Amino acid sequence: MLRRVFGMNLKYQRLRQGLTQEEAAARCKISSEYWGKMERGVQAATLDVVEKVSVGLNVDAKELLNEVT
Repeated sequence: MLRRVFGMNLKYQRLRQGLTQEEAAARCKISSEYWGKMERGVQAATLDVVEKVSVGLNVDAKELLNEVT
């Protein structure tokens, strides 16, 4: 469940900033393949990756982990 929530929030933040998966991944210093898997919810993110994404996209980590209601 959390993996899916993170993936949806990842995609939302990326699209909100007008970035492709490749651009977002480069900003966050992770591979675009890994990024795509996280967005689809098939790859879990480590806490280190959550932090990289938070810094790279300039969003609070809790925004990436909270379920939107």
